[in-house]
Amino acid sequence: MTAWLSQFFLHPSFVLPGAALVALPVIIHLINRMRFRRVRFAAMEFLLLSQQRNRRKLLLEQLLLLFLRMLAVVLLVALIARPFFDPSQLLILAGQKTHHVVLLDDSGSMDETFGGTSAFRSALETVRKLGRQGVSQAGTQNLTLLLLSQPDQPLFTQASLDPQLIGELEIKLENLKCSHRGLNLVTGLQVAGQQLKNPAASKHLHVIADFRNRDWGLDSAVASSLKELEGKGIDINLVRSTPSAHDNLAIIELAPIGNVAAANIELRLRTKIKNLGDRAIDNIRLSVMQDGQKLPRTEMFDRLEPNAEVEREFGVVFDKAGQHEVHVVLPEDSLEADNIRYLTVNLSPSNPVLIISGNFESGKSDRKAADLRDALAPEPGRTPFTPEINNVGYLRREALDKFGSIYLVDVPEMPEDALRAVEKYVATGGGLVWLVGPKVRPGFYNEKIYKSGTGIFPVPLGAVTDLISDPENPVQDIQFENHPIFRKFLGQNNSHVQDVRVSKYFGVARDWQPPPTVQVIGRFRDKAPAFLEQNYGKGKVIACLTSAGVDWTSWPRSASYVPLQLELQQYITRPEGSRQTEYLVGQPIDIVLDPTQYKDQLEIRPPDATAIVRLTAARSKTDEDLPGAAANSQFHETFRNTDDPGIYTIRRFKTDNSEDPEILAFNVPATESELALAETAEMKQRLGNGSRIKIHEYGDFSWIQSRQAGQEIREMLLYLILAVLLFEQLLAMRLSYHLNTGQPRPQAEKLRRGRNPAIQGLATAASKSVSSERSEKSVTGGRA
Repeated sequence: MTAWLSQFFLHPSFVLPGAALVALPVIIHLINRMRFRRVRFAAMEFLLLSQQRNRRKLLLEQLLLLFLRMLAVVLLVALIARPFFDPSQLLILAGQKTHHVVLLDDSGSMDETFGGTSAFRSALETVRKLGRQGVSQAGTQNLTLLLLSQPDQPLFTQASLDPQLIGELEIKLENLKCSHRGLNLVTGLQVAGQQLKNPAASKHLHVIADFRNRDWGLDSAVASSLKELEGKGIDINLVRSTPSAHDNLAIIELAPIGNVAAANIELRLRTKIKNLGDRAIDNIRLSVMQDGQKLPRTEMFDRLEPNAEVEREFGVVFDKAGQHEVHVVLPEDSLEADNIRYLTVNLSPSNPVLIISGNFESGKSDRKAADLRDALAPEPGRTPFTPEINNVGYLRREALDKFGSIYLVDVPEMPEDALRAVEKYVATGGGLVWLVGPKVRPGFYNEKIYKSGTGIFPVPLGAVTDLISDPENPVQDIQFENHPIFRKFLGQNNSHVQDVRVSKYFGVARDWQPPPTVQVIGRFRDKAPAFLEQNYGKGKVIACLTSAGVDWTSWPRSASYVPLQLELQQYITRPEGSRQTEYLVGQPIDIVLDPTQYKDQLEIRPPDATAIVRLTAARSKTDEDLPGAAANSQFHETFRNTDDPGIYTIRRFKTDNSEDPEILAFNVPATESELALAETAEMKQRLGNGSRIKIHEYGDFSWIQSRQAGQEIREMLLYLILAVLLFEQLLAMRLSYHLNTGQPRPQAEKLRRGRNPAIQGLATAASKSVSSERSEKSVTGGRA
């Protein structure tokens, strides 16, 4: 009985004892009637006829008064038992249950720690309390539990809340942890809405999250989704899992400067740190780890203001080619995952660069190409590049994919098949540099290479133009835009190129405007384009409209020539291989194996290294996305369990029993480091003034033990009790006897004035009878 009553009362144990108290007014009434003895005498017979006419009215008034007193007891018991009746609860009688959908945020910011706990652990405790409260109403409550990281895979789906389910729920919650991902709350709300489409006595959505400010902008899709669900009659609770935002310092970037690295040559890295808290932080120490070993150096930052970020460059040196990892570490704070950032570096034994010279002939030297080769590699081991000089015919004979970049130096024209090979090379991610010269034929370039803006040359060439010197105007001959390859020559560093002189260059039509894929990154003194960058497919094209030799410019003899070529190579060279090596947590790892070289077995070691995952790749149904591959010729496998940041190691096994390892770096998204909370007032404003969506602050669990409908009933009960007691008092006063000692009753007075002594005696008896009748009414109808 108590379990059944728990569907309607928060304190069902008070209901049955309270029901017994309803009989108390009846018992008091019966006891009072036993206090009087009935005495009949002749004079009363005269008045009985009059009493018969008023008896029914008097009885109804007495019963009404008794009912009001019983109703007052019922209402007082109900107020103590706290009913939460909702009209939808009547559907329980038709076999339907209340459906609770819990959407649990497990994004990276939920790992924020405070006071010995975390936002995620706080959210788990809220789920436990919901489950325990549901068990107290066993048989009437269903639970669906969704994780925001995988809402389409519910942990429970409309499971009936009972003690057995609570045991299963506890086991699953104990093993849950944050995904560290940046997640979309809107996607989770859409799935939750689908779950709540099934019929139910009442529908409740509980969103347990940290509700960061970044999700509640002016055009908040979260607020729109919540209002849409509210419009479908769903009761929505937004439950905070953290009390406030805490100080947080995050590493938001770790990246190499350039695309090329080599053994025993310093690799420059860039890292960025941001203060996402509300107060300045002093004396920040950044440690650098290389291949698991802490380097004997620490980067120091004196002070970082709120919402400010700082960039720092540093160098590392690897003693051998191959794959290496670097990570940087900050001291612990409220969010641990963003205090470390990982990077993998793949050092090739060599980084070949192809130089195609229009002046190259076998056995004869070409000064322009030789100057370029010496700038890229003055001696073995000094730079990561190994340049190779050849002629245009080489483009037709050899595969180009092994080169990180290609220079075309003063090439007059190219055979069609050579041009197609270069176009394919750039489209697949290769880097191409055009250095024009006196041998270049503008007509061929414009028709065959520029192709009205669709080719791999960024601009239509005009006539050769003289750059006339102006002794009165000391402006340098080449002006640089803010671009990575010129970063060493901007600002105060312009002195490196002040001595460069340009005498001739290829002009461009004045009405030419660069399309979106082309950018002018340098100009001559007369504002004509000097350097241009073009995006072509996955690759980049850089064109210089003056010569690489001293016939048109003095640049090859300038001290700025070598650093410019090195910076250019770092920018334009295709990274080793085309495979992505840095991921965000949650991204899947797609693995493709060639059956002619690899077995279908592979191993993946996650960052914690507690277990090795062994996988068997399956043959793909189609390989349409793999150019040149025959259908059903590849092994495919996808590894999705990448929620933890760190280094993932993949081991492939070749058919000759050798191994092919690869390491990948996974980092947390920078957006999850933004811990600023959305203010409750702002959230309510986004939801609208008329919204019934309830926002519950951190640590407030009263909403779990009560419901809004119940609170409305309690208020109604209070007003109803006051009304019943007031009406009972008025009715009791009307039915009770009030003795007036100053004036005799009108009926008795009139009889006393009669002339017949018999009548006077009867009047006297009548007066006494009326007094006796009123006295009895005062006992039966007055206050007990």
